[in-house]
Amino acid sequence: MGIVKTLFRMDGWQNLLSGFGSKKDKGKVPENSVAGFNRITPVMLGVLYRTNAEIRNAIDMPAEDMTRCGFEVEGDDGTLYKAFQGIHGPAVFKQALQHTRLYGGAIVVLDIEGAGSWDTPWNPKNGGKIRRLVEYPRTRVNLAAMEVSKVPGSLYFDDFEMWSIFGASGTPFNVHASRVLVFKSESRVDILEPGYTDYERYWGLSEVYRGLDDAYGFGTTKQGTSHLMKECSVAKYRLSNLENLVAENDWKSLDNRLEAIDMQKSVVNGVFLGEGEEYTRENVTFSGVPEIWDRQMMAVSGAYRVPVTKMFGRSAAGMNATGEGDDDNYNAYIAGLQVTQELPPLLRLMEDLNALLKIVKPDTKEMDARLSINFNPLSTRDQLKDAQVREAMSRADRNYVEAGILFPEDVIRNRFQGGYKVDTTVEDLHTPDLTMEGAK
Repeated sequence: MGIVKTLFRMDGWQNLLSGFGSKKDKGKVPENSVAGFNRITPVMLGVLYRTNAEIRNAIDMPAEDMTRCGFEVEGDDGTLYKAFQGIHGPAVFKQALQHTRLYGGAIVVLDIEGAGSWDTPWNPKNGGKIRRLVEYPRTRVNLAAMEVSKVPGSLYFDDFEMWSIFGASGTPFNVHASRVLVFKSESRVDILEPGYTDYERYWGLSEVYRGLDDAYGFGTTKQGTSHLMKECSVAKYRLSNLENLVAENDWKSLDNRLEAIDMQKSVVNGVFLGEGEEYTRENVTFSGVPEIWDRQMMAVSGAYRVPVTKMFGRSAAGMNATGEGDDDNYNAYIAGLQVTQELPPLLRLMEDLNALLKIVKPDTKEMDARLSINFNPLSTRDQLKDAQVREAMSRADRNYVEAGILFPEDVIRNRFQGGYKVDTTVEDLHTPDLTMEGAK
């Protein structure tokens, strides 16, 4: 017996009869790809997104929930957020996050009126007006034509200062990095890790890979169940002269007899049988299939971190089940994505808008003081918890004011200026004298 070549399997799990762990393994990994990772082209990623409901939900739902409830900028009276809505920011950011999850990355270009062409540097201090946001998936970025800045101390050191983008006609054009908001995948790849392409090292991987094997398995189960439904009842025919018909190659007479039996079933709802003939049906059992579906649904949802109730539109099951635990875990996951994936480009855009509109005045003498953004609660239960926190803080503030520890002005400044906060700081000039000498 020849040597059986293993496929990235060093744990001894091999079976020569089933092919498991060998070249005949149905789940084998191609030799020219990273171990445990079947690379999918952007075209096929798009096909999967449009034809597979589970993958589409895994891409769309987190992107929708990251942008669904909006945010607040500390110190904003609502003008900055209205400006963000005026350039269709929520819709553009949602699309950029969808493309980031599907393809691994995306960019948003700031189209600025009165600031020259897109390939020239732009500083919001020099004025202009952001009239629209233009989103491009990473598949439209001509990364091969771009050079990394090697100038130490440069704002764009070890990154791209000039971006090359494929236009609608396929012709590339340049955009300066000062006009570009970059979205990158949460599944990052180290730049020196072997086996990955330059695109994957810069952008990261598509989130489709996270649960692809589970989605494939669930698709196979659905397809297998569909085949069972088509053959849920198998007919058996016993013909008295079958041997003679086969020996004489008289297939026409055989087909005519079977066709006559099928026509009788539809016309008289019965079958006329001759001497020596027999007609029976055997039904296929579906016991155990629902349990398999449930387990694979859980596997797909667990891989993509989207609850079964959202991924498959199912109600929470089990005694006293409400799905609140799943929702809490999912909302915590989305809140984390908002901070790590949505916040960096959003903060950059809102600072540019603020530099143009001059709404939020920095608390420090630094003209480039960073803004602070707070995302709104993701669910009504989160809003209820927030209301409970505010009620508890109001009681604590009242006690502090009555005890002379805080002034009403301190409460107003700490709690409500620039958005609601629970942290409390007291200026030295407003601190009551609680020493023995001050009590005299």
